[in-house]
Amino acid sequence: MQQLSKTGLCNSKQAKDHCGLSMERLKKLEKSGYIKTSEHIVRGENNLIVQLDKVGKEYCRQEFGISSFCVAQKNHLEHDIKLTEVYYRLDSDVQDTWRHERELIDRYYEMYPEREGELKTCIDAAIEVNGELIAIESVGASYTGAVIELKQEIATSLGCSRMECV
Repeated sequence: MQQLSKTGLCNSKQAKDHCGLSMERLKKLEKSGYIKTSEHIVRGENNLIVQLDKVGKEYCRQEFGISSFCVAQKNHLEHDIKLTEVYYRLDSDVQDTWRHERELIDRYYEMYPEREGELKTCIDAAIEVNGELIAIESVGASYTGAVIELKQEIATSLGCSRMECV
């Protein structure tokens, strides 16, 4: 649940591999309103996409104190699945530091209120490792050098010492 609040989604394979959730368990969670699932083709393969639903979000608010939820976009599934895989590869203490794009946008405007509404893009996430804030960016095929440079500038503005592109 916590992972879904931070990355917005996972696919059923990730849920099984990283959380031990069978299809039967996913169906029960969906029936109880914790998650919602939908089928999509990603990279030419069928994927069952898992996202938080109302009961799941409320559970995250109550159990983990989460107030900001990552919103995944159906037109960026490959990108978001890749970010989820990055999240799962991190140690659990680093996962706890994961800040998603919406949180970073909010932080940017808190730091630079005079720039409210100016951001055209933002880094995907940021993590903290040994006191170092590191930007995470899932680079898409359409990204140009200018886009990556802009994201690097945003990362620096947010206090990130470097940006890791995946």
